[in-house]
Amino acid sequence: MIVTIATVKGFQNGIRNKVVQVHGSYIIDHAANVEGAEPMVVSSQHLPAFARGKSVGNSDLPAGISHWAISASKACIVKGETELDGVVAKGMRQADFEFGMGAFVLKRCASMPVAQLAEKNANSGSGTDPWVYISQAMADRLRLDTGDRLTLVFFVNDSLGRGRPRAARPLIAGLFETGIEQIDNQVIYTDLPLVQKYLDVKPGFTQIELWEQQQGQIDPLDISMQLPAGMLRISDSRQFHRQIYDWLSILNTNVWVILTLMALVAIIAMSTILLILMVEKTSFVGIAQAMGSSIAQIQRIFLWQSAYIVTVGVLLGNFIAIVLCLIQDKTHILTLNQEVYFVKYVMVELDPWAILFVNLGIIIASIFAAILPVQWIKRMTPSRAIRFQ
Repeated sequence: MIVTIATVKGFQNGIRNKVVQVHGSYIIDHAANVEGAEPMVVSSQHLPAFARGKSVGNSDLPAGISHWAISASKACIVKGETELDGVVAKGMRQADFEFGMGAFVLKRCASMPVAQLAEKNANSGSGTDPWVYISQAMADRLRLDTGDRLTLVFFVNDSLGRGRPRAARPLIAGLFETGIEQIDNQVIYTDLPLVQKYLDVKPGFTQIELWEQQQGQIDPLDISMQLPAGMLRISDSRQFHRQIYDWLSILNTNVWVILTLMALVAIIAMSTILLILMVEKTSFVGIAQAMGSSIAQIQRIFLWQSAYIVTVGVLLGNFIAIVLCLIQDKTHILTLNQEVYFVKYVMVELDPWAILFVNLGIIIASIFAAILPVQWIKRMTPSRAIRFQ
């Protein structure tokens, strides 16, 4: 039971932390956005006060925010040597990309390190070469690598409202892998001015992502008071990744089913063990009754014996479970298919309260499992019990 809870809790929190690391704890976007549709563009003049400064760490940040990032997303077509694919190009500043996605980068372009990219990003308005990061899976599919040029085709409305293709060829600065299929197969990260160039509203953005401090919490109501009414809204990451969070919630049902089955096995096992003990000690029961012991005294003897068995079992089970979880947490010996489970190995998280409740539950269940079998002693007579073989 402890291993089951630790595994599921670690799995859920591991995926949640990964989603939050990539997209932030809260997201500010257009109030009229619809789930599944391309995000609407907001003019930069509607930026909240804390996002108007050039410095990310300015003193005007609302309480609880550790980092914020402006991004602009637009659907486009990517072209490799022979393959085409439809993706969403997400424009960000280099520092913001490194904050959210830096831990997932597998390979970087040797001729364009991070420091050089940051310098180019700071001077992106002077005709410098734009950069792009794509997933390892997309690079394999398009047969591209770091240092190659990736062709991006955006469709921009002309004066008559007709979509006209516009192409850009940024340099692939690196490859990443998050393990989340919706990101690896559908999103590329590129220079913010590159995407803003093809937006209908210039200069514009589609999202502001907020990361929460470890020691503080973001107050959505406080931030919403700084947003223009009817134009922007703030939502947590759960609303932007509903499918992932719903899937994680379903795991809680699986845990309760597993724990219930294990509890039933424990109750049946305890009752069976106690019945076997009483059958083996039938002669002892008869002799004790003949010598004047009451039924209650004999029952207490078997209850204390069952309590000893339960105590040894609980202590041994706790030790084995905690050791197994610590071994997995330190060595990651049990691996998973990241394309299916979003994580590379079985993640565990030991919760002291969960361990306490499991132990209390097992002890209470074992007490009830022991009370019923000892009632059989009342049906024994001294003469029959002594003769029992």
